[in-house]
Amino acid sequence: MKKIAMIAAAVLACGAAQAQTNASPIYAEIGYSLLHADVGSNGLDIGAVRGIVGYELHPYLALEAMLAVGVTDDRTKALFLERVKLKMEHAYGLYIKPKLQVTDSLQLFGRVGYAESKFKATREGYGSDSDSDHDVSFGIGLNYAFSKAMYGTLDYTRYYDKDDFKVNGLTFGVGYKF
Repeated sequence: MKKIAMIAAAVLACGAAQAQTNASPIYAEIGYSLLHADVGSNGLDIGAVRGIVGYELHPYLALEAMLAVGVTDDRTKALFLERVKLKMEHAYGLYIKPKLQVTDSLQLFGRVGYAESKFKATREGYGSDSDSDHDVSFGIGLNYAFSKAMYGTLDYTRYYDKDDFKVNGLTFGVGYKF
């Protein structure tokens, strides 16, 4: 009976060691984005919740899919003292993520891709209008590992930059490696 228990323990230990070395290349992140939108000469600060699902192709390269949903809006006075409210309805995108492991816990990364964004602007007395458009999106950031599976992330990303409308964001989040 002791031999069977020892063999079972050895098999389980080997399986656990194998599971640690063959970690899944899939990871997910969720965070809060503090977005700043420049609309002409006005600046508005809005917020969004952003989720990312990624796949590590290589220790130095990953592919990511992003989805963000606006959760807060901002108002400003525009021309002729009209009040304008801006909110991100949603954004989604695909990215290539080159990365560099600086220490066991700290990773630096870049992100470049393509994002589609939809914003809604409401002017008092004139109603609202929403528009979506796409643009090249890019950013930089860092991840800090709390354990083998959990990490914190901080990044700065430009989501949109066309004509007189720019949207940049600072995102604080957490990630999990499956």
